[in-house]
Amino acid sequence: MHIESEPPATIENNRPPSSWAYKGRIELTNIKVSYRLNAPLVLKGITCTFKEGNRVGVVGRTGSGKTTLINTLFCLVEPESGGIVIDGLNICYIGLKDLRMKLSIISQEPTLFKGSVRLNLDPLGLYSDQDIWVALEKCQLKATISRLLNQLDSSGENEL
Repeated sequence: MHIESEPPATIENNRPPSSWAYKGRIELTNIKVSYRLNAPLVLKGITCTFKEGNRVGVVGRTGSGKTTLINTLFCLVEPESGGIVIDGLNICYIGLKDLRMKLSIISQEPTLFKGSVRLNLDPLGLYSDQDIWVALEKCQLKATISRLLNQLDSSGENEL
């Protein structure tokens, strides 16, 4: 198969500062996306700004482009034209790891992957147990996980 590879995880001569994306302002300018060459556009010139400090819900009918918009923010799909700027930095010119480590999404359908609670919440092992417990408390799951036999290391249907 001739599948184009993903862009690199990091681009050494174009790394964002470690403090990047501290505000969270996202600006989309005339974003046009299709899934194949010469296919109809799924996003047809989206221009909008998500102001820093706001929580944003993306809503719409089935097939209206919600998932495509999110996929474009994470560079899972590349726009045919237009630009995406987060806190003054065009995301098309930075590595995927540098971008994706700074973005989060809460899906409409919650999903747990195979493995422990810890692995589901911190798959890269970047956070301390204390950080994980604080996150669980914020989403009102601390008491539930505390009752499990192996707590953060619990996994499997019979434990959850």
